[in-house]
This record gives sequence, C-alpha cells and structure tokens, in this order.
Amino acid sequence: MSTVTGRFAEARLYLIYCAALLHPGRPVPTFSQGAPITIDLDIHSDEDFAVIIEEGRRQIDRQMADLERIRNRAGALATVALALTAAVVTKTADVMKHHWALLAMWALACALAVLAVAGAASVLTARAVFGGTDARLAAQGSRPVQRYVAEAYAENVTVGEETVRTFLTVFRDAVTLAVSSALVFLLLLAALTHNPASTIDKPTKEASCPTSTTCSAPPTPR
Repeated sequence: MSTVTGRFAEARLYLIYCAALLHPGRPVPTFSQGAPITIDLDIHSDEDFAVIIEEGRRQIDRQMADLERIRNRAGALATVALALTAAVVTKTADVMKHHWALLAMWALACALAVLAVAGAASVLTARAVFGGTDARLAAQGSRPVQRYVAEAYAENVTVGEETVRTFLTVFRDAVTLAVSSALVFLLLLAALTHNPASTIDKPTKEASCPTSTTCSAPPTPR
C-alpha cells in the first residue's frame, strides 16, 4: 500500500482520491504504513494468543463499521454538495453582468463545490484496504497455528487503522470545502442583491420633435 508524505501531503492525497474516480477499484494511498510488531510473542501463552485473536477480530469489525459510517455521511455530503453546485451554476448568467470580482467569487464557489462532490464520491467508491488472515495460508504457515494467526492479527489491525484514518481525513476535507463554497456563495448572493447589474437597460427619453409645426399639428382625423 503506497503512502503520501512530505509537504502538502493532505492536499495532494485529496487530489489523488478525487482522481481515483477515473480508476474505480484501484488501491488508493494512505498517510503511512502499518506499524510492524516490535515485541517478542514467544513470551505469551496459548491463552494470550486466544485473547489477541479475539481482540483483533473485534478491532477489524470496528474498523469496518467506522468506515461504513463515514461512507454513509459521505453519501449525504455528496448530495448536499451536488445541490450546492447546481445552485452556483444557476447564477452564471447573473454574474456575467457584474464586476470581475464577483465573477471570481462565483468561480471559487463553483470550484470548491465540485471538489467537495469529488472528495465525497471518492470516499464512497475508493477501494478500502483492511488487514485479514487467510485460512489457507494459516494452515500452511509455521507452527503453532494459533501463534501464527495471533501475529497476523496484531500486524493487520494497523493497516485498517490507517485506512480509516485516511478516509476520515478525506471526508473532513470534503466537508471543509463544501462549507467554504457555501459561505462564498452566500457572499456572492449578498453582493448580487445590493449591486445592480451594470447592463440594466435604462429608460430612454422620448425623441424630441424635429420642428415646432410638426409637434403642434393636430392629429389627423380618421
């Protein structure tokens, strides 16, 4: 599983998740790899291994439940952000009649809303990586099997923790973008309300009569 680190790692990872919409099913990176086991399991007894296996199963189940909750919220966010994008787009014609500053605000609100939709959709469709233990590999692994499975669970739970943490970060960034877009859009609506368009047609004065005789002439009887 690849990772994204360094400068602006969170922003770069968010854009990678948005781009992953074009490649569904492709593994997406996280912020870091799972931490390896640094303790010696030889000091544990069979009862200890049983406890480790049971707690590992519970932790993986909790991680999957957490991801499901995040995806449910991301689905609601995608709907709201999509409606916000549509509302911003409907103001295109009005904005074109105003100063370039309002046009820049409209473009910013539209871009933030689109990024929010893409981020929420990526949380829904991106492939989540969780650790697991293959029964076939466990049967072919080293003996005793209980120790082998306990060690596998202890290593695999860290993979799921990183996955959940990364998906939660992407969802949080999508919420931030949606809220920012909504605030900019509200400012734009306020500006449109208080500033009349520059291209509003002004009433034209009645054309003056070319000569006084024409203006003073009585109307022709029918």
